[in-house]
Amino acid sequence: MNEYDEKWEEQINALLDGELSAADADLLKAEATDDRDLARAIIEAYKLQKAMDEIRVERAPDSLRKRLRAIPRQQRPAPMFRILQPRWVMALAAIPLVLVSVSLMQPATPSAQEIAKARQDLAIAFAYLDKAGQITGREIESTVGNTMSDAIAGSVIRNIKSQNETSKEKEA
Repeated sequence: MNEYDEKWEEQINALLDGELSAADADLLKAEATDDRDLARAIIEAYKLQKAMDEIRVERAPDSLRKRLRAIPRQQRPAPMFRILQPRWVMALAAIPLVLVSVSLMQPATPSAQEIAKARQDLAIAFAYLDKAGQITGREIESTVGNTMSDAIAGSVIRNIKSQNETSKEKEA
């Protein structure tokens, strides 16, 4: 990215954040009427901001949150892994999809190179989502498997103890 692009990017970000003065905003818009790339960049920034505003956060059911809080501390993952929890991985994976979808919605006909790049980006995003899904699946299998094995092992041990006590009482 060259200095020219960085200058426009900073001004576009300031425009979206409402930090650009009215005079500077008018100047930027006037420049965009003569510069097609600048106009496209402003439109893409507005579309991206709108798309990001429309993403909503899904709340986990209370029963699941209660069970997750009941997991003992020693079985919880290391602090670095908490950052990469499945919900965060999925949320972060949505960002490239939004960017790719916004770039694919361009009104101008894209070149073959742009189409190839978009396909590659989309393939990477889907591979990332697939990997995130696999990690989430393993996490769920591990949690459910450990819970089930603890429940089954606990009842088997109680039955064995009960039978041992009963047999000792009969012998006495």
